[in-house]
Amino acid sequence: MANSEKLWGFLLERLERGVPVGLLAVVDSRGSTPAKAGAKMAVAADGKREGTIGGGAMERHGVEQIRKRLGEGIVTQRIERQEPHGDGSGRSCGGVQTLILHLCSAKDRAPIASLLRAIRQRDSVVFRIDPSGLALVEASSLNPGETAFHQDGEDDWRYLENIGIPYTAYLVGGGHVSLALSRILTTLDFHIVVFEERPELDTFVDNPYAHEKRIIPFDQVHRHIPEGEHHYAIVMTPSHASDERVLGALIDKRLRFLGMLGSKAKVAAILESLALRIPEETLRRVHAPVGLPIESHTPAEIAVSIAAEIIQVKNTVERRLNPAPC
Repeated sequence: MANSEKLWGFLLERLERGVPVGLLAVVDSRGSTPAKAGAKMAVAADGKREGTIGGGAMERHGVEQIRKRLGEGIVTQRIERQEPHGDGSGRSCGGVQTLILHLCSAKDRAPIASLLRAIRQRDSVVFRIDPSGLALVEASSLNPGETAFHQDGEDDWRYLENIGIPYTAYLVGGGHVSLALSRILTTLDFHIVVFEERPELDTFVDNPYAHEKRIIPFDQVHRHIPEGEHHYAIVMTPSHASDERVLGALIDKRLRFLGMLGSKAKVAAILESLALRIPEETLRRVHAPVGLPIESHTPAEIAVSIAAEIIQVKNTVERRLNPAPC
């Protein structure tokens, strides 16, 4: 999680320099709000910031609260902010955010350093913030990326978060679009795995965004992509034949998203060939040509269209599982 790594690194660097710094975290979100639980930002006494909780009035209020309390000592506070839309119905559909404001101190250096190390090593670690401060949790039922907020009283609350990366994107092919898509997905909380059978390919070798790069014959890729509700696979090999073989091998796997890059003519030909042995209903699950129709042409534009479709699928599923009250 590139953004989390920058935020925790910012906090640790300021603490090591002795610069007062505060952490602002969204721990609960209901209705229409600019950020969901897990969004965080840090504000230091030197005027620098890192991260965001969605901008707008809620973020401005949080920043003001941190700046007021910097230098006052260790403070951990729960703040609830409501932003009604005034629709005339008396309902507050603008949403309510619960924020935690934590002014960091020297005792936070060790847990923050551990969190930063876990992020860089792609490990799952759970931290807790409560009125007593910030600490790591040895055992928790939270899955990577999950958060939990519990409140039993005004001063009896706790927030838990697993900082592990919740989603995995498997890119089958390491060409220009794969490189551009890796760059985007690394900012969107995806663990990125790129498969390639051409070890000398520059765009594969020089891809600094992929967390894993594997040299494997495309015919064997399906053995290395496990099923999972948080797994996304995009087929973008250099040939029609390998695209068809990879897609045919992956199509029966239980994945959240399966897409294939290509022109409409290429996609139609491949799907027509696969239809000889694969039911039409199964083929309809494939996102092909992958990417939202935004008239994209360059690798960067195509990557944006693919990332947009992935986000659309991911957020639609999350909204269905966790509907907003308004």
